[in-house]
Amino acid sequence: MAKLKAGRLGREVTDSCLQYWGGMGYMWDNPLSRAFRDVRLVSIGGGADEIMLGIICKMMGTLPGKQRD
Repeated sequence: MAKLKAGRLGREVTDSCLQYWGGMGYMWDNPLSRAFRDVRLVSIGGGADEIMLGIICKMMGTLPGKQRD
């Protein structure tokens, strides 16, 4: 759960900072450009959000089961 939250929060923070900096945020001189790229890799490297949500649901037992007729 922490990995999912950290990845999402990191993306949200860097996206907000990039909105603040505008075009300068994409320049190689700005450390924000590296943070923007690195945070994307953290969330992808840890597993896609949907995969992590599926794992969390399995551990909590909240996945929908097979329907019985």
